[in-house]
Amino acid sequence: YGYCDDLRYRIAIHFLFMSDGNEEERSKGLMLIKDLAERGHPDAMCCYGVCLNDGHGGNDPNPKQAVVCWRRCVDMYNHVQSMYELGVALYTGEGVVEDEVAAVKMFERAAVEGKHSGAAYILGDCLLDGVGADVDRGQALEWLVMAAELGHRGARSRVLAVLEKKEGEDYGRFTDASRQTLKVDASSDGDKSSKKVDAADVVVVTTTENKERKQQQRIDLTDFD
Repeated sequence: YGYCDDLRYRIAIHFLFMSDGNEEERSKGLMLIKDLAERGHPDAMCCYGVCLNDGHGGNDPNPKQAVVCWRRCVDMYNHVQSMYELGVALYTGEGVVEDEVAAVKMFERAAVEGKHSGAAYILGDCLLDGVGADVDRGQALEWLVMAAELGHRGARSRVLAVLEKKEGEDYGRFTDASRQTLKVDASSDGDKSSKKVDAADVVVVTTTENKERKQQQRIDLTDFD
């Protein structure tokens, strides 16, 4: 791939995500992305995976095929955004067997190799909660600080909340004052979809709402350029 394919990719992204509800343009964008992905354009491979996973451009959602795209892109190009997307899939079990340990490793790869703010944030969160790794508050704070420095919108408040957390203080349903993570209790049976919350609305996130939040997180964090 070369300069012309990069231009085609930018045009496809415009059609897909900036077409103001024009289905014809979205379909055209998806066709361009698919063609570029099949010819090995790394950003297009990652983006086509997102389209497959979320059902963009008129696609029916196909998380399993999305995971195939991201794995291939990681294997071929060490593509950072694909590492992050694959980590999210492994973490949630969407399109692949849930594997929190493998998810944490993928998030760490994306954070170390690509300075990916979302990966650094989720890695810090996993280390705070002991998800996919042993609890390590010191390392968790390092990753959260890195995420904040890279521009992640929720990381700074999370860092401050963790640093100011007082032992024995009751934060209600939440693990700390950032109000971003719910306590795991017997009723949730450790289900990630019931312990994560939307920091803006502060509501318990159901499985469906968790998917919508994850999709919005991709839109917020993805930089395909």
